[in-house]
This record gives sequence, C-alpha cells and structure tokens, in this order.
Amino acid sequence: MDQERFKAIVSLLERDELTFREKQFLEAVKKYFFKNNRLTGQQRSILEGIYREKIWMRKTFIGQNNLPKGSSSRAA
Repeated sequence: MDQERFKAIVSLLERDELTFREKQFLEAVKKYFFKNNRLTGQQRSILEGIYREKIWMRKTFIGQNNLPKGSSSRAA
C-alpha cells in the first residue's frame, strides 16, 4: 500500500466513529507505517477490511438519515 492510499484510508477512518479496538489498531498501524514505510500483509488486510465496512455502512445507512419524518396528518 502506498503512502497516498494509506493516508486517504486513515483520514476517512479518523472521521468515523470507531470502536475502542479499531482505534487501538489504527494507532498501532500508523506508528508502524511511519516507522517502516510499509504495512504487513495482515495489517493491510485488516485496515482495508475496516475501511470497506465503514464505506458499506455509510452507503447503506445514509438514506435512512434523510428519510422524511412522516407525513403530517390533516384534521378533517
């Protein structure tokens, strides 16, 4: 994974609500990446899995946030 892709993924994940474990993992991966300028295959796989999950959740639930609040009932 190149540095540009890594930074894009990290930037998106830092804006999302992460679990405690996801936050821990993200911090550890950032340290490792900036120290070694690369990720292990396992780190890359987990990071991209979290990223795909967050993207999927955004696409799936974004429509639910914009649903109309129900039609107003008219009194007769």
